Amino acid sequence: MAMALQKMTNYLDKIFSLKDKTAIITGGSKGIGLGILSSFIQAGANVICISRTKPSDLKIQNVKHFQCDISDFNDFEKIFKEIFDIYGKIDILVNAAGISISSRENFDELDRFNRTLAVNLASTYHCCEIVSGHMSQNSSIINITSIGSMLGFPKNPGYIASKGGVMALTKSLAIDFSSKKIRVNNIVPGYIKTDMTKKSFEDERLFNERLSRMIIKRWGTVEDIANAAIFLASDASSYINGSDLVVDGGWTAKGI
Repeated sequence: MAMALQKMTNYLDKIFSLKDKTAIITGGSKGIGLGILSSFIQAGANVICISRTKPSDLKIQNVKHFQCDISDFNDFEKIFKEIFDIYGKIDILVNAAGISISSRENFDELDRFNRTLAVNLASTYHCCEIVSGHMSQNSSIINITSIGSMLGFPKNPGYIASKGGVMALTKSLAIDFSSKKIRVNNIVPGYIKTDMTKKSFEDERLFNERLSRMIIKRWGTVEDIANAAIFLASDASSYINGSDLVVDGGWTAKGI
């Protein structure tokens, strides 16, 4: 029995391990990006965080951080050159950087729309193009979208359009990068407790309104998304490409 359990453990460790893989995570300083960053470290990866701020969890060790607004393409390219000079190969890219600009902020509606697409969609494409040119074979790109890429939500058209664009972009790049043996997939989060969703999480009416849409009666955690990211980054998902992994507590599946 003990030998069988050990074999099972060794098998699971092997297919889900990220040992000796080098991963870049954009937006890895907080929220979903930080959750993925922490999990990748535990799975054995060498992790590089690219974000505008340092990771909020100062206890995290063995992380190389580069400060950058990914919508500044020239700065991103300079930073990536430095990363490549240090590590020599990239195995995983997670595009977790993203913004959602509230209608209450001091933005003209068209500026709000354009800024959101610039960060969430155009920058994701740019990161994929730059990094993919230096990725090893059998590498993985993971883009973070939203259930807003599949469904209509009010009062934030730029966010919905940007995430829908990333979903379509992923399928296109999965084809374009297939000759390099790079897989490209989406994780599609539902409502996850982060700073971005803090207002609705702490408002009892909004909290319960969203909870009522879920089959699993709880809000998601960053760990729920991180677990999906480990799967898509590892050999366990080697036959999955151009796909959408929905992690939403059943939101998009629920009818009445």
